[in-house]
Amino acid sequence: MVTVQDVTRTIDNGANRVEILRGISFEVPAGQVLAIMGASGSGKSTLLGLLAGLDTASSGRIVLDGTDITDLREDRLAVLRGNKIGFVFQSYQLVPTLTAKENILLPAELIG
Repeated sequence: MVTVQDVTRTIDNGANRVEILRGISFEVPAGQVLAIMGASGSGKSTLLGLLAGLDTASSGRIVLDGTDITDLREDRLAVLRGNKIGFVFQSYQLVPTLTAKENILLPAELIG
């Protein structure tokens, strides 16, 4: 279901390059559960952002449910996220003017 091959993510902070992820590879078959754990600042959120297509790897390849998302355009990534990925944000990301039920139903409403 998810294949990550030699993924790296680096950023240039102006003074130097910072390697956030270096050569990450793993596979998660359909039906298997994976926990991503580590110390603060170890790259967990960066990896999750890459897996969801919210960020772009500096190198390597990510395949999600048979689709290589490495070079997908943003519109295709948005459709993939809407159909294949669920998010539970630490800060909830709820629409304050909606009820809890309306917030839950909002994604279904957006995709028709």
